[in-house]
Amino acid sequence: MWLIAEYRPVTLFSFKSGMATSSGAKTLFLPTPFAIRTALLDVAIRSNGLAVGPVTFAWIKELSIAVRPPERVVVTNLFAKILKPTRKKEAAGAMDRTLAFREYACLEGTVELAFQVMEERVKELQSLLAQVNYFGKRGCFFQLLRPPEITEAVPKGFVPMDGVNVHGTQVSGQCPRTFVAGLIQMMDDWGESLTFAKANIHTDEKIVLGKDRVRKSIVLPYRLVRSSKGFSYYERI
Repeated sequence: MWLIAEYRPVTLFSFKSGMATSSGAKTLFLPTPFAIRTALLDVAIRSNGLAVGPVTFAWIKELSIAVRPPERVVVTNLFAKILKPTRKKEAAGAMDRTLAFREYACLEGTVELAFQVMEERVKELQSLLAQVNYFGKRGCFFQLLRPPEITEAVPKGFVPMDGVNVHGTQVSGQCPRTFVAGLIQMMDDWGESLTFAKANIHTDEKIVLGKDRVRKSIVLPYRLVRSSKGFSYYERI
């Protein structure tokens, strides 16, 4: 069965793509599957303790996720002053002042997330979804509008958050059989080899890109309507 949760963004959204640098941080339009799964695991541990982590991690990892994005997205394009560790051998301080490119997205409408979940985990997932108040970068707050609803099939208009895995020049995963109009964004997800020990920041085990953390090409149904040097305006197709 599927569980549908509808969230309203209450702040600007900013979530740097995994391929971006600290100096050129272009934002994604939506939280990634990696961020969504991690948010669920985070609230589970905060509510029930670290002991539930491995079991919760296992069934969250198996969830299929789909999204119905908001109707409009306006992305600001701006430069900001930041501090970066200095590379100068004879520097007055440890940090240098520099300029960096930043983007913030204003999401108009709601973001609906759909999860394909086993029946015995429905109530637990409903409880976790009600406790999530931000996705991705801290401060990007979302408000759940109503209790998550149960459906037998994912409604029309939802986009599966799954796609072709890309790591360097290596491409894996199943290509879509039909072409879907929209914009392609690279989104991270939990890889098959990811374990709870690797996801736990208090252990010495590291997450390996391309194995434990995979990047997927996801087509979001948006078209560019208008743009200038200060913003880009997109509408959902």
